[in-house]
Order: sequence, then structure tokens, then C-alpha cells
Amino acid sequence: MAGYVPVWFYNVMSLRLIAAMEDLGVTELIIGRRRHTFLQDESTKTWREQICGRHCVCYHFGSMTEGTTTPGMGSDIDTLRCNDSVNIMSGRSDWKRGENNLLMVKHATCSPQHYRLQEIRADLPLPFTFSRDEFSVRDADGIIYRSNRAAGTISRLFAAEHNLPYFNAGPSHSISEMYDVVDAYRCGTLPVECESWFTRPRNGIWPTQEMLQTARELGCFLIPNGHCDSEYSSLEWRVSPSLIERHLMFSMHLIHMHCYVTLKLLKKDTINPYLDGDGKLTSFHCKTALFYAREQLVSEMWTADRLFDCILYCLNLISDWTISGHFPHYIMDEVNLFDGKLNSEQRARLRTILDIIIDTHLAPLAFVKTDDLGVRLLNNVYIVAIRDMKPRRSIHHEITGFLSVFGNVWLAKHMRVILGEAADKTPDVLCLYLHSLINAMPFHQLQRPNNEHALCRIDSENRDYIGRYLQQHLASTAASICLQHGMPIGSRIWSWYSAAIDTDVASIRLKLASMLYCKGDLQMAADVLDDVESRYDNTVQAVCGCHRMDPLVTKPRKEFTEFSYECDTDVLMTNSVAYCVRFLRQEVYCAPPILHFEMVRGVGDDILHRDIAERGWMNWAVVDSRPFLNYLQYLTFRGLGLRHRQLHALCSLHFSINDGIKQKQVFHPETATNLFAHCLEIEGRIDDALHYYLASQAYMPRNNAANLHIRRLTNVL
Repeated sequence: MAGYVPVWFYNVMSLRLIAAMEDLGVTELIIGRRRHTFLQDESTKTWREQICGRHCVCYHFGSMTEGTTTPGMGSDIDTLRCNDSVNIMSGRSDWKRGENNLLMVKHATCSPQHYRLQEIRADLPLPFTFSRDEFSVRDADGIIYRSNRAAGTISRLFAAEHNLPYFNAGPSHSISEMYDVVDAYRCGTLPVECESWFTRPRNGIWPTQEMLQTARELGCFLIPNGHCDSEYSSLEWRVSPSLIERHLMFSMHLIHMHCYVTLKLLKKDTINPYLDGDGKLTSFHCKTALFYAREQLVSEMWTADRLFDCILYCLNLISDWTISGHFPHYIMDEVNLFDGKLNSEQRARLRTILDIIIDTHLAPLAFVKTDDLGVRLLNNVYIVAIRDMKPRRSIHHEITGFLSVFGNVWLAKHMRVILGEAADKTPDVLCLYLHSLINAMPFHQLQRPNNEHALCRIDSENRDYIGRYLQQHLASTAASICLQHGMPIGSRIWSWYSAAIDTDVASIRLKLASMLYCKGDLQMAADVLDDVESRYDNTVQAVCGCHRMDPLVTKPRKEFTEFSYECDTDVLMTNSVAYCVRFLRQEVYCAPPILHFEMVRGVGDDILHRDIAERGWMNWAVVDSRPFLNYLQYLTFRGLGLRHRQLHALCSLHFSINDGIKQKQVFHPETATNLFAHCLEIEGRIDDALHYYLASQAYMPRNNAANLHIRRLTNVL
């Protein structure tokens, strides 16, 4: 047993630990930015699913959404896709005619958190007596249940069909190890396992009655995951109150976040390495301990100078549970969170390491290597010079820059998917489709509890943004029809362009300039291009939603990250990001003729060599904003007879290609190179143009319009 330490030691060390936590981005601003970013993506994902006709609601859970992570933790992104087309019945009275009905059955073999789902007919409230497909399973009593293996089987087949990697962890199935995706159903009513949580005695401080009422409205999910020790695990579905838990986490104050993040860092660097083998303490264990501590400790305990006391309280809770062998779930206390995670021998080892941490007054914190926490803690104690340790400001810039890039990349991807749904429509039908979609959006609402005002506001903002983004394609398609038939551009088309103009800093304005160039209004086009160039300063970050920019690994430019930290009210930073410029085939007459080749870039069997993401956009013309700006300037100034500005644009285009690739600001280098080569053609430098087309081909041999240009020039030569 370690010796006595004075009270002031805990007070001082608590404050120094908080300073280290703030170094790592556990601050009100960063937590708020994390939550806003992932809730925004959650909302946009759901809008995308609804627009595409799928009855699916998406949710982000876990540390990235809660804001309870640090750069060194390497946290993945947890997504739950709820299939709302299935009616989950808690009793026969919940049956709905014409729907896919599944009845929750508490079978004798089910643990407290698990159910079986019996298949019920859509025409009559009677059970099915035959198996409908391979995932309808008849048990020994002749009852037809829904297997939980469907999501995993479909995901594996999808990955194999498209030659993609496949990752599986429990109920999660995905094509990236950094994204955990779980498919689920929504419980029609709150399961009985949760009822005791609402009525058990409390100190009355937390959770509040208002929070409990909201929790009832949020309800639970059923996820395809059987109990680890069950003989019939493939037939079992686990109750998951993830939305309730997220609601509880969002109610926490900053001191609670500091406590939880510290527990997770201790778990990662100190506790689990000591356990060895397959046993491990999880972040969910730490979160559950925090929930109990938050409920049991009086408010006066949760102060900055008592952080050490709160951490030790949580660790003592876990230690006590290792003795009893039962780690109670916070909402369903009959559920043992040790099941499948730690056996009796591993629990004994866990208690040993917890006792060491507790008895040494959290001394192991000084040895936590993740994010240099231990070094930062010692630095706060001794004020020593430490090399290679990132300063707080640099870390904060990197985090907010990453969050802005992540939000924008995924927004661009969602828009790509939405547009892909209408890719084969004729121009006039596409106009009608987009117009009806934009007008119908205000009448679609996502399911939110009435008092979740922040989430409702994000939903409304996203609905507005999606509508404005779609208006650019409506405007461009309608303008293309007008240019094709020699008709004037009407006022409604101009209003659609105007509505979409501020969805980013460049791409929509460039499409407007391109339309003006194709229309022959060169001076107006030049004015728009000058406006874009004045906005395109060093803080602007190029963003690609064509699967060529991975937001988890792409480092945004330094100026952008610095600027992003100051823009805490604008997560997407639409005034400092430049999306790729996309021309659908229906917009062909608003694009310069050289881009028409990009819409038919496949030669021979090239189309067979497109991955699933490329199939969604390779029949369009897609080019990065900066190179396209310079290319349009070259064409426009040439038409206006401004030779000096024309040559300056050519030099700028050359610089954009070379420097842009080095700085990872060009994500379609083959197209940008083709544009530069075309300028050389116009200059009469055919050999040089051919050289650059060959360079483009070398970079991307297949599905590259350079192949068409090489054939064209070779025939000329």
C-alpha cells in the first residue's frame, strides 16, 4: 500500500492533468466541433438514403461523435444503419398489415439482453410456417425465426464481388478497418430490460427527469449479435440503447470528458497490455463506470481540482466489479459486461493492475505514451524543455482541419451518390426530377425527439444545403438544354445558379463561368473568373468526393488548418473549400468541348476496370477547381484577345498541376494534365501536347480521355 499523500497533491495534479487534456484537444471548442461534424454527416447520410428511396436512418456513435478521443487514440468511426422498413413487434397488437413484421420473442435460451425475432405474415397476424429464404430458420419447435447472419453474408458477398477488403468485428461489417458499420432494427417500444433504469432510486441530480423523458422517446435498437456463450447465437438479436447512451454523453460537462478520456488512455497504454491474451477492458467499460460515477457522486466532486478523485472513484468501481464478477450495464443492470471480454483469471489480473494504479495515486499516468500524455504531465510538473512534442495550438489546428475536411469529403460523396441515382435520365426528365426533389425536401423530416433542438437544427441546415447543391445541377442542365436549342437563359435558371453559388468557394462559380463561356458571354465569364481567383487564396482546401481523397489520411494544407480553428461556427467552411467541378452528361453543352471527351473516357474494355466508386462518376466530366479555373481563364482571355492574361493563365495551369500534385491539391491529375495539353494544342505546340497526354496516360493508363487525345493527335501527325 502506498504512503499517504496530502490533499493538495491531488488538487495540483488534477489541474496539471486538465492542462494536458486540453493540449490534446479535450476542450469545449474541439468537442463541439467533433460532435457537429459527425452529427452533420449522420444527418446528410440519412437524407441521402431517403432521397435514394431507402427506408434507412443512419447514426454515428462512439468516441468520434462524442468528442471523447485524441489524435493518438486512432479511434474508428462507428455507424449504425437502422432499417425502418421492418416493423418490430413487442406483442401481437403491434402487427401492421402489408409490412415486414418481426415479433420479439424472449426464448428460454436468451440472455437478459437478447431476443429472437419470429417472422410474422404481412396479410394476417399469424406466424410464417415456412422458410422464406436462407435467413429464415426453423428451430426444433418448428417456429420460423430471422437469422442474424444476413448483414454479414451480404457484406462479404459485396466485398468479394467488387474485389474490396472485408472487415468484421462482432456485429460490424465494413470494407474499411477504420469504419465499423452495424445494421439494426428499431424497437417499436422500450424493452422491459430497460424499465428498471427509469424507476430506480437516485440522488436526483443526474440524469434529470427531462433527460429520462427524452431517453424514453429515443428507444432502443436490435442489432444482429448473439450472446457469446449461447448455443443459438445465430438466432439472437441484442438490445442496444445506443441513442440513450449518446444522449447521456452529450449531457456531460468538460470535467466528465477529462475523466473518461483519461480512463481510456490508461486502458489503452497501461491496463490492456498487462492483461495479455484475448481479454481486454473496453472503452464501453470505461464509459459505464463514468455513468455510474456521474450518477452517484455529488456535483461538488466534479470540479477541476478533484479530477484525480473522480478517476480513482471510477477505477474503484471497476475493481469492485472484478471481485463480484458482475460488471453491470448502466441501463440494463442484469447484463454482465464481463461476458465475452474477461474470464475469471483475466479479471484477477485486471484487479491487480487496478490496485497498483489506485495505490500509486495514478502514477502510471506518467508513463502513458499515447499523445505523449505522460511527458506532457511531467512537463506541467517540472517545466522542462521537451523536443518533438507538438504544441497545443498545432494539435488543435490539425484536429479542426481534419474535421472540416472529413465533413466536406463525405458531403461531396453523398452528393455524388444522390446524383448517381439520376445519371441515366434524359436532360428534360432530370430537370423535372431535380425540381420535384428540391421542392419535396421541406416535407421530409427525420425522426428526432422534440427537445433535441440542436439535432433538428443540423437536419434543417443539411436539408437546405442539399437543396441548394442540387440547384446547381438543375440550373446547369436547364441551361444546357437552352444552349443546345439556341434558346435564351431564363430568369429562373439564373435564380437557381444564384441559390447554389455559396455552397463552396469555387466549383459552382466555375460552372457558371463555363456556361457563360459556352454561351459566348466572354466578358461576364471573365468577371466571374476574376471573382473566383480573388476568393481562391492560400487558405482554400481542395476537396474531392470521388473516392480519391481519404479524409482519414489526407493532410490538409497548413493555412487551411490554421484558418479552420478560427471558424468554430462553420464546420463545413464553405468559404474556404473548393469541391471538384462535376458536369453530368446532361450538362454537356455548359462544358468546354475538351471535357466532352472526359464523359466517354473508356476505351475498349476500360469500363470493366472501374471500381464501384468510379462507376458512379466516370461517365461525367470531373476536374479539380484550381486547374479548371486556369483552363477557363486561358480560353476566355484568348477569346477576348488578352494575350498577356492568356499566357499567364497557361503558366498558372502548369503550376497548378505540378504544385497541386505535390501539395495533394489535385485529385484528378490526369484530367488536369489533359487540359494543359489541350492548351498546348491551341498554342500549336503539338509535340509538347502529345508529351503531356502521354504523361497523363502513364499516370492512369485506363479510363483516361488522354487515350482518345493520343489517337486523335497521332492520326493528325
